Amino acid sequence: MYISCKGITKEGIFCQSIDVELDISRGLFSFLIVGLADKCIGESRERIISAIKNSGFESPKTKNHKITVSLVPAGIKKEGVLLDLPISLAYLSAAGKIEKKSLENSIFIGELGLDGSIKENDSLASVINSLSKRQSNKGFNNIGLKNEVINLYSNFSDEQITLINELCLKNIKIGKFNNLKDLTSFLNTNKKPQECGDVKLIETEKNGGGVIDKIIAEKKYNEINFEIDKIIGQEKAKRAILISICGNYNVIMSGPPGVGKTMLAKSMHQLLPTPTSDEYLEILSIHGKLERPFRSPHHTSSYSSIVGGGTPINAGEITKAHKGILFLDELPEFNKNIVESLRQPLEQKMVQINRAENTITLPCNMICVCAMNLCPCGNKGIPLQGCACSGNKINLYRQKVSKPFLERFHISINLPYENKNMEMLLVKNKIAAGENIIKTGDTLTGQSMKEIIDSFDNKNVNFVWKDNELEMLYKESEKRHFSMRAIKHIQEISETICLIENIQNKISNKSIVIKKEHLTEAFSYKNDLLN
Repeated sequence: MYISCKGITKEGIFCQSIDVELDISRGLFSFLIVGLADKCIGESRERIISAIKNSGFESPKTKNHKITVSLVPAGIKKEGVLLDLPISLAYLSAAGKIEKKSLENSIFIGELGLDGSIKENDSLASVINSLSKRQSNKGFNNIGLKNEVINLYSNFSDEQITLINELCLKNIKIGKFNNLKDLTSFLNTNKKPQECGDVKLIETEKNGGGVIDKIIAEKKYNEINFEIDKIIGQEKAKRAILISICGNYNVIMSGPPGVGKTMLAKSMHQLLPTPTSDEYLEILSIHGKLERPFRSPHHTSSYSSIVGGGTPINAGEITKAHKGILFLDELPEFNKNIVESLRQPLEQKMVQINRAENTITLPCNMICVCAMNLCPCGNKGIPLQGCACSGNKINLYRQKVSKPFLERFHISINLPYENKNMEMLLVKNKIAAGENIIKTGDTLTGQSMKEIIDSFDNKNVNFVWKDNELEMLYKESEKRHFSMRAIKHIQEISETICLIENIQNKISNKSIVIKKEHLTEAFSYKNDLLN
């Protein structure tokens, strides 16, 4: 008797569709699983046998059956425990306990307990995200289901079901089951289980009272004490951060210790725009949380922990920072090979990890923020502090960050040392008292920056470059010996600055003219950190 049903295995942050083919033939009892299954799947045989017996069915061991399970495609390595449920259901169907038709157009996901319980799993967002990408040859490109409506059956957490129900994907029915017996009963009698129903295309802002709406409401910027308001001075750096977030540009900051590089980087997390429904789905599938990530790996981290890799292939910090911020503090202290390996991911916003048996492409569309000192001892740039580093030592320190790597950063700025001891003491007292600190004369506050960022939209905007501005762009770039990539960066930064100015002045023209002052400011964010 031959039966086939659908299951999944995790592959990086995506999921791979697996056909579970099962055949029962006469002979002495045996239970064989083939198709490059790892040890965890091999051990599932004992879990499945006990789960079937303790769910009220006859144990497979009591019959003279030779059971063969093939996991297709056979050439792809399968890992994890999520195939327990489809294998057990395929056996019960082959044994005549479940109608074959009830397994069609369904994906079964789950680990089984010895008592027949289906263990709760948090793979729902990853499965939905993979399903949504199958039309673009990513994720479930081999799903092979006949109908448009797809059933997902497992013991998904209530929180994940609620969140997924508010995100935009249609024609998915999610069934929540606590044990194998209940699921079998549903498949045979078509009783209504505890389920969230069909997941429909729902605009988040129209779904009043939802979980996502509640999260957005709690993060209203007029109620936030922005960390950036606690930073005294460094107005140019704050402006650079605003431009970086609006344009999704990478930023590298250099300067003496204590000038605010780390604080500025961490304050960016609060300023990031509210994710769209599609972005929420991607973030949820990677992190299981509904907030943009902020990742700050230590400089002793290994190559695979930053870039990704290992066996099985796991996502690295650059992927875990997807749709958020990756902060590399003390950049020259990182392994040079790791730093140089980030060139392609920073530009292409994805990383391809190749192995002999498999290739996985992982997303890494984040803002990379780096911070570094001016010399190994850190005293360079501080008045009245003598730098103990020789010229050769400083050169070796800075050579850890190559020119090609710096080319991937739109914005590179030097933060000057500012002596504000008395002012900082007053600020410290006010912060301890719970006050929101904004320095008199500051042009940018956390609230004003957040308002600009949430209003920023460069889609369908026509930027007009006149001859004088184009001539200035190319002459100044030639004078500084800029590459074509750097020239493109200057052009993009100028357009972002121009659009920010229009937002501040409440101008909503779709055609915007670039001016010389926009170009001048853009050039000021391209400091040569290696000189």
